[in-house]
Amino acid sequence: MTMLSELQFTEARNQFSTLYDSVFNSFNPTIVKRKQTEQVALLRVDLLKMILADYKLNPEIIQEDDGSITLALDSLEMYANNSTLDLAACDLVEELKIYSQDYIDRSQLFLQAPNRKSHFPYVLKVLLCDSGTEIRALLGL
Repeated sequence: MTMLSELQFTEARNQFSTLYDSVFNSFNPTIVKRKQTEQVALLRVDLLKMILADYKLNPEIIQEDDGSITLALDSLEMYANNSTLDLAACDLVEELKIYSQDYIDRSQLFLQAPNRKSHFPYVLKVLLCDSGTEIRALLGL
């Protein structure tokens, strides 16, 4: 059985250019270890996006009695309401940006919270977007 490549931290630092080329050009994810318990994975961003593809951000579109539109993104317990679908979508995109940045800024807290831990792949998916337009595309709106 073939395992992922592993390097000790010092070795990875000393051979960083070679390590980078292996991860990027040869598509070889690599584990870098430090001490006995610390491990990080190096992976191409396009491969990370592929891994996250099944984490869908598909809000439910609810027509309210007052004529407004609510977008309900239950996977993140996030909701946006406005007079039109376009405005509600803009609001939801902004909320996703703010929440995702807050989550990453305080990830030690959020990853310990039972009701927030599962949000991590969605947050990562949002943070990998280059623009609000790209986030909106994730929402299918």
